[in-house]
Amino acid sequence: MKHIIVLSLFFVDKLSSGQTQTLESDEAHHAIKVMRLKTGEEIKISDGEGNWVSGPISEVGKKNLKIDVTASGIEASKKPELVLVQALTKSDRNKEMLELVTVAGVDRIIPWQAERSISKWQSNSYDKWTSSIKEAGKQSRRVNLPKLEKLMSAREITEQILASDCILVFHESANEKFSALDISQNASSVYLIIGPEGGITDTELEIFKSKGGNLVRLGEPVLRSAHAGFAALASIQTKLGRW
Repeated sequence: MKHIIVLSLFFVDKLSSGQTQTLESDEAHHAIKVMRLKTGEEIKISDGEGNWVSGPISEVGKKNLKIDVTASGIEASKKPELVLVQALTKSDRNKEMLELVTVAGVDRIIPWQAERSISKWQSNSYDKWTSSIKEAGKQSRRVNLPKLEKLMSAREITEQILASDCILVFHESANEKFSALDISQNASSVYLIIGPEGGITDTELEIFKSKGGNLVRLGEPVLRSAHAGFAALASIQTKLGRW
């Protein structure tokens, strides 16, 4: 039985096209000071868009390290695209939510300022969410990081939805079980809409339903907003045969 070695993953803004790749800034600090990686140890470096290189560390400086590239590749995006529309959760739960949905394989995340969201989007929220996504990507060895969209309202979200998209609104009042759904592999995107702790308003439900949204429920227990996205993604990954 072949033993698969899972390499530590780090990110750069852009990969080099040469035979070496340099890691700098915070990523290099984590590799050198926290993980204490040494010359000769092999790591993987990605641009977060599916492109990656790997190889042994050839140089370790004070603030950067370099690897000799011995392998490279690209991880293509899967279809249908899994899009999480996540109502802003309590601020102390956003990081946990982002970690869960990233490791569960979400492709795109749309922060939603729902009418009943307790938290508000701050000037540094985008950077904080991006950082949490990257950390979760490293932990789960994802070379293709989820794309984070700008903050949107329910109406702005529906304006970008196409006729070929599947829209699933997870709501405790729904009569249809998720297990009874038939999701087409030909859908361009599957939108998973998760409301805030206070619930989705009737007005918001009508906005999503007017675009073809289906109200569904995962089960009897009511999940926290920060956990529901993970449960929905795990369920749909299984239904699509990916897990």
